[in-house]
Amino acid sequence: MTKSHKINIASYRVLKTFSLLFENNLTMNELIFALNTDNSGSYNNFVVSKYINTCKSCGIDIQKINGKYSLINTPFGAKFLPEETELLFDMETAAKKSKTANAENIITNLIQKLHLNNYKSSYGIKSSENYRLIKYFEKACVAESEVYLIYKTGERIQCLPKEITTENKKMIFKCVVNSKMEDINPDDLADIKLSNDAVRKTKLNGGEVIYELSGKLAKRYQLRENEQVIRYKANGTIVISNKYEKKEQLFRRLMRYDSLCKIIKPQEYVNEFKKILDDTLNNYK
Repeated sequence: MTKSHKINIASYRVLKTFSLLFENNLTMNELIFALNTDNSGSYNNFVVSKYINTCKSCGIDIQKINGKYSLINTPFGAKFLPEETELLFDMETAAKKSKTANAENIITNLIQKLHLNNYKSSYGIKSSENYRLIKYFEKACVAESEVYLIYKTGERIQCLPKEITTENKKMIFKCVVNSKMEDINPDDLADIKLSNDAVRKTKLNGGEVIYELSGKLAKRYQLRENEQVIRYKANGTIVISNKYEKKEQLFRRLMRYDSLCKIIKPQEYVNEFKKILDDTLNNYK
């Protein structure tokens, strides 16, 4: 097989991944299964993640919602205003409550053709236009990381994200700017970037936890948004990179996996996790 043919095959696989996600929201396992049916090669979690990231690098906004990869926006797609998103969301909700199956099918098909992805949270209905920025802001709040808010006008301000609230059905970003709390309208923003100080702090503190899962858990485990598989072992064990998840939250989750989970690094996490497990066992002696 020539080098040029390999490139063509790789391009085909990326486009096939995009095509499948354009049609439906899929879990990683569903996406792998669908790709493997076209006999164009072998697909696995690591390979498909690379194709998804390739799509993202081309400006295609793919996010993981409720365990499924969803195509939020494309550079050539239509964006919906919050009011339009809310109307379509209400239509979809009403159709699902209807006892008429045909009505639900019609609305569901309409939503799929428009390719509108939305979901209702405690912050209201997240529109396809600002979904990515809202998710980024939420993560910055959890990580307590300073960010730069980049406005559509080109203005750029540094702030510390605190929370998201709603006022008159509009989402508001609450930030500390120059020691004062300010309200920011996410619709006015073009992008959000980590500040240099936050990047440096993340590097100094590691910001990444490596752990491995074995046995049946490794086969059925669903990756979180902040995770990726970095190694597959011959015995079926998978090695996972987890970034920016709160330590207490991560430890509570990993403890449920019992002996099928092992933290590899950083060493301070290994020591602390081992101590928690020892203390827990001592309580039952």
